[in-house]
Amino acid sequence: MELVTRLYDQFGFDTVDNSPLSESWRSGPGQPAWTAHEHQTRAELIANLAAARR
Repeated sequence: MELVTRLYDQFGFDTVDNSPLSESWRSGPGQPAWTAHEHQTRAELIANLAAARR
């Protein structure tokens, strides 16, 4: 995971750990991270993932 994170950082992308896979619903359609995906900062993405509700 750390290797991939460093590689993405080198490409200019910010990474946010959304593990484990069972939590991937937090970034799915209808969730805050999904609806704001084009305009959110890394900090906003972290907050939006935490704000997701089933």
